[in-house]
Amino acid sequence: MPGTRELAFKGIGVSPGVVSGLVLILQGGEEPLPEYAIPADDVPREMIRLEAALIETRRQLNDIQQRVRTALGGENAGIFDSHLQVVDDPVFLDEVYRDIREKNRNIEKALTEVAERYAQTLQQMEDDYLRERATDIRDVTRRILRNLMGGGKDWFAGIDSPRIVVAHDIPPSDMAALDQHKILGVATELGSPTSHAAIMARAMNLPAIVGLHGICQQLHDGDRVILDGVRGDLVVNPTSDLETEYRRVARTRARIRKRLETLINEPAVTLDGHAIELAANIEMPADVKAAQARGARGIGLFRSEYLYLAHDGAPDEEMQYNAYAEVARKIHPDPVIIRTLDLGGDKLLATDRWTEEANPFLGWRAIRLCLGQPLLFKVQLRAILRASAHNPQLRIMYPMISSADEVDQANTLLRDCMDELDEAGKAFNREIEVGVMIEIPSAALTAELIAPKVRFFSIGTNDLVQYTLAVDRGNERVAHLYEPTHPAVLHLIQQTVQAGRRQGIWTGVCGEMAANPLLVPLLIGLGVEELSISPGAIPMVKDVIRHIDFTKAQELARTALTLPGGADVLERCRTLVSRVAPEILELAE
Repeated sequence: MPGTRELAFKGIGVSPGVVSGLVLILQGGEEPLPEYAIPADDVPREMIRLEAALIETRRQLNDIQQRVRTALGGENAGIFDSHLQVVDDPVFLDEVYRDIREKNRNIEKALTEVAERYAQTLQQMEDDYLRERATDIRDVTRRILRNLMGGGKDWFAGIDSPRIVVAHDIPPSDMAALDQHKILGVATELGSPTSHAAIMARAMNLPAIVGLHGICQQLHDGDRVILDGVRGDLVVNPTSDLETEYRRVARTRARIRKRLETLINEPAVTLDGHAIELAANIEMPADVKAAQARGARGIGLFRSEYLYLAHDGAPDEEMQYNAYAEVARKIHPDPVIIRTLDLGGDKLLATDRWTEEANPFLGWRAIRLCLGQPLLFKVQLRAILRASAHNPQLRIMYPMISSADEVDQANTLLRDCMDELDEAGKAFNREIEVGVMIEIPSAALTAELIAPKVRFFSIGTNDLVQYTLAVDRGNERVAHLYEPTHPAVLHLIQQTVQAGRRQGIWTGVCGEMAANPLLVPLLIGLGVEELSISPGAIPMVKDVIRHIDFTKAQELARTALTLPGGADVLERCRTLVSRVAPEILELAE
């Protein structure tokens, strides 16, 4: 039964907007998973059952993708490419078939276990975007299972009035099936800002909150709630005064966003004339359009991993060249930085064995994998070099560098690739700029040794914070210790910037710190010259830059470096932004 006492819950806002209405709890109850042994003679029949389920799943996903493309555009429809790739992945399916043959058990059990192994491996990745792809695998697996077991129920059938949906989790394909006329907003126990469900919510303009752990047990169907998709607030049984206040907040935010739209073509320059390069992080070529529409002046991080995750084995040179060249042409004459492969050996689908590491965060991945597999690495380097013929400002960036020696090894292979392309008569920019990601403390501490070998630094603050503080922010027990403003992190950033300056190279930041308007003045004051962020955050960050004095940002940084704790630093940052750009706090907190 709905209660009457006002209760407040805090999650992570992932899609902006304020809505109020009645709750619909989705229990999500999937049918119990059958598990039984099968005679050897029944193995072919199980495989036929799987093939039929795959055909139906492929049809459903194609239908969903087409509907999303019609309603929300091709960029959002591209989310379901990874779902379709799971259905058609021969390595994944071969492992399922092998499990059935060797263990003589039903297809539902075999499929679930194999899919969960893949999902668990992805979930251990340090990159939020890659970690969230585990959700895609589980979503597709759930859909295949439904089709194996005779279909599933429609969660949203029978809704007689618009509701705020509260669930443990909503898979992206189910999110795409939501009837926007019946759903006011979404709140889930699981999820992150980079999840496909969150991306879909933003595309559908549905206010959404994730990370409300245990919320399903604390609410009832018919409870009245207010959902704030910016601050991550969910208030149950709000008073009339509170509802009036949130309506005011919604009007204020709408006015601020309309003003921010006018900044798209304005430069990111401080009040006293200090210019900052403001670029975008993207996952695939289709994202360039959204970045430009938000006012990005270049691509500061193009993650190349999607090419490897989307195909059976490493993509060949031509496939990679086409993708990189597409981005280079679209963003021209602005710069684009392509990060070389940042995956572990366990995710290179060309391998014919399952590779497990006790601690993949500290394992054989990124530049370590590439230097250990030079033929694989050179295919990517040649493809990037060839793409540089389409944009002289295309740059290469090596991830997870821990020493100057690794840069030397990578650059030697790059020069070899240049010689090979010369021999083949293929065009490329011989003066291509090479940089490294500073995301490991050892790289920051030896930045003075690395700087002479590169043309720029890009600080990956997400990993730098995790590695410096020994905190896995995906672990709820220690996530509160993840503190970007920790003195140790700030001193490593300062040391990196100073080492770069002494060598005459620039330093950027491509982690989440750069997308937080409260921390932008601090980073600028520390000497960071480029910020590369998600396209959606660009207007807010640009607004803060245009409202501050560079000299005040420098004063903030000098003070921050003397403070004993991260909370003190964050409070100083908030005070400055509240003074120079108070409206942004309405959108950022």
